[in-house]
Amino acid sequence: MEKLIDSALKMIEPKMTVSFGGGRTVGRLIRAVKDSQLDIKIASPSEATRALCKELDLPVTSLEEVTTFDLAFDGCDSLDHHLNALKSNGGIHVFEKLYANLSKRYIILAPEMRFTKVLNPDIQLTLEVLDLAMPQIIAAVEKLGGTAKIRQSSDIAGMVRTKNGNGLLDCHFDDWSYIDEIDAELGSMVGVMGTSYFKDIVTDALLATDDDVKHVKKEI
Repeated sequence: MEKLIDSALKMIEPKMTVSFGGGRTVGRLIRAVKDSQLDIKIASPSEATRALCKELDLPVTSLEEVTTFDLAFDGCDSLDHHLNALKSNGGIHVFEKLYANLSKRYIILAPEMRFTKVLNPDIQLTLEVLDLAMPQIIAAVEKLGGTAKIRQSSDIAGMVRTKNGNGLLDCHFDDWSYIDEIDAELGSMVGVMGTSYFKDIVTDALLATDDDVKHVKKEI
């Protein structure tokens, strides 16, 4: 992944305002930024990334202080050839979309194996949902032909909760042929705060191959 980090680092220019998402790869990029002593403004939707920045003595800017990000780097669980992504496992997709919406370029860092013609059906669509709406949303998922399960915490009893205090609902379907329609219907339901499907948001992908980095850009 060293070449991937180098490729991402070369995209960052002094005085830029840059968002860094969550995950180990982004963490390695943050450490590279520190080592390179780049003069940039940093922000992040990830508590873990903000904690790493504090550990490295890198100042972090709040979202309220930003009007535009020059670049935003993040990971994903699955990415199709149209650069639509599922960012489900981290559970912070609502915050990630807030940052992505302000970004001129939203860049996914991932191993090439996650870049496939169609989205991987083994990766679920995750919804952030108000507690009272859970039964209605689960029924809607089942009506659409899928299954839904409230994400449970592995550390303590009870459901995983977001920083907003809401639960996460993991939705599985046999394939993602109709993900646009599924996402639109579920995402518009009362009680759904956001979904983990990133459609027409990603502009670039830096993909780590066995010995190189492939840069895929959104077709305009």
